[in-house]
Amino acid sequence: MRTEPPAGDEFELLLDRITQNVLLNADASLQVPPPVALPRRRFRFGAVVVAVLIVLGLGTAGGALAVGLSVFGSGDADDAPPAPLPTTSSPTPSPTVPPTVAPPIPATPTVSLGSVAFSPPDWGAGVTANLSGFAPDTEYMLSIDSRYRGESSAPDAYFSVFSNPTMVRTDENGAATITWTPDVFPENFTESGESGYLLGSYVRVDGSDGPQHDDSISGFADPIVLSQPLTIEFLPIEAVTATAPSCIEPAQLLAGQAGLPVSFSGLLPDETVFVGSVQTGGPTSYSFQGFGTADSEGNARIIVSGNSAMYPVSSSADIAPGTWQLSWSASNRQTPTDEHPLGVPLTVGGC
Repeated sequence: MRTEPPAGDEFELLLDRITQNVLLNADASLQVPPPVALPRRRFRFGAVVVAVLIVLGLGTAGGALAVGLSVFGSGDADDAPPAPLPTTSSPTPSPTVPPTVAPPIPATPTVSLGSVAFSPPDWGAGVTANLSGFAPDTEYMLSIDSRYRGESSAPDAYFSVFSNPTMVRTDENGAATITWTPDVFPENFTESGESGYLLGSYVRVDGSDGPQHDDSISGFADPIVLSQPLTIEFLPIEAVTATAPSCIEPAQLLAGQAGLPVSFSGLLPDETVFVGSVQTGGPTSYSFQGFGTADSEGNARIIVSGNSAMYPVSSSADIAPGTWQLSWSASNRQTPTDEHPLGVPLTVGGC
């Protein structure tokens, strides 16, 4: 077997063969179909030639050939590894805070009261009213509306006596709570003498301008809302003592004359007392009446009289078999009942 490397013409012939083989392989590579989407690693011819030369032991003698083969390129651009795909980082979800839900607002305005009962002459710890269902952040006027039967042919006619109003402002939910002391306490019987007894006292809610006058029977427009009646416990009538003469002449009852004096004790200071005549039957006669207030000791002296001589009071004999009686009412007292009548027998004429 031959072990010595070729030299001279034999070496030149070897180089020509290698070059032709390389060129033939290069031409064949030009006919390869174009690459598909994914890059295809190309065959490096230069590396093959160098490997052949090393096997043949050419050493540095093949340097010129390596320079000549450099025209085919090393393929480094095609052999570069593909750029890594961009990575998409998923954002860390933040905890969701549930929205703040406001409490539902009632469909209609409402004013509610506690179960406290009030007795004359004052309001004790005050009146507490709870408002709901009103416009948010809005001012409203509250007052005590005491209603009395009025002199009218309408069966539901009444007139109102108001306390001085107080202002309240609702919160963002249209609600408010207020405790206040009204300036006046309702009377069970007004000094007007026309109405009789109290129909009821209520907490009334109006706009910021308060109760408005109108042409209705009561004389005022309806409020935005009216509470249930306040619980008022008037004082017992048995605690008051009434004293009057048992007989009087008709002439003494004329206006401008001495009249009939009626004395009271056991009243509250400044309590109003109304005294009037009651005819139990017989021919109709003109009446007589009077009213006044108690002093600081709770005593009162009321002068009862009639009208002018054109409207004389009939004597007891003239209205027989009917009789005369004196009836009285006080502003802080319970309403008279059949069990507790206030009639005081009286004889007119023939004293």
